[in-house]
Amino acid sequence: MIHSLHVETKLLSEELCALLRQVDPSVFVFRDEPEVRARVDRVVSRLRVLVVAAERDEAGGALARLRERLRALLAAVERATPARTPSPKAAWIAFQREVQPAYESLALSLRGVIAAPPSVRPTNHARSLWHVSSGLAVLGLVQLMPERGWLVAVSGAFAAAAWSMEIARRVSERANDQLMRLFRIIAHPHERYRVNSATWYVTALLLLALFGTRQTQSVGVVVLAVADPAAAFIGRRFGRTRLLEGRSLEGTLAFFAAGALSAFAVLSALGPAPLAARLFLAAVAGLAGAATELFSSRMDDNFTIPLAVAAAVAVAGAG
Repeated sequence: MIHSLHVETKLLSEELCALLRQVDPSVFVFRDEPEVRARVDRVVSRLRVLVVAAERDEAGGALARLRERLRALLAAVERATPARTPSPKAAWIAFQREVQPAYESLALSLRGVIAAPPSVRPTNHARSLWHVSSGLAVLGLVQLMPERGWLVAVSGAFAAAAWSMEIARRVSERANDQLMRLFRIIAHPHERYRVNSATWYVTALLLLALFGTRQTQSVGVVVLAVADPAAAFIGRRFGRTRLLEGRSLEGTLAFFAAGALSAFAVLSALGPAPLAARLFLAAVAGLAGAATELFSSRMDDNFTIPLAVAAAVAVAGAG
């Protein structure tokens, strides 16, 4: 049953989500600081009211967890808010880094009860670099493996290792802490509470190895590797027209352009084919990837994008 506290918490979370995106290092500018501080004050005031209301309600279970996470979030916001104005950009970056895990924990309390606010994915250049380099490494692996069985074995081993770590994280909080610490440079805070994007990625690679062709595998992998970071960069920096789940029209167009260009490069490298055919398949790949990224709210796009692109290219190529 949805409690009024869940509804109020969701509304607060949406305000905090917008705040965390506003202080992201890729978009924060000093002239925005008065607006940011005003938003922080609103969040703190609403949080205090919610904490008081939650403490009056003696219900246990999910509401008890929600109370604890509201308290933790209030403490994190009050502790991390820079004390002076103007504050250096580094202070607001630290604010985002400290508050976001508490925000993600609170959002976890809402999932399954009410439509939760989206996860915030802060700018992480190390993760973007890892995203591109690992994708290109997989592309090379697809080309070098002599037959499908080798690719299935390698991707299957990675998938088995990844899911074993996921199970360990669920069984042991200590294991979760250690793994998040190990991968802290490239991990998003929300991945503490969800299946890691890398796990979904290697699962998609296993399915591609089992059912895809060398062409569809290659295009699916390269579109994700290049277009996803490009869309994130353009969307954060220049995104103004909001679409779904915080994604922007500008980011989606960037995904299509980067996906189509990278797909065309791979299709051209794989062998002779008419220019019109390569351009058509590249456009299909870019469009399929951009649409899948836009609508991947319930499933991780590191899983859905390469599969959707590979399927679209297979269907378009057979037509």
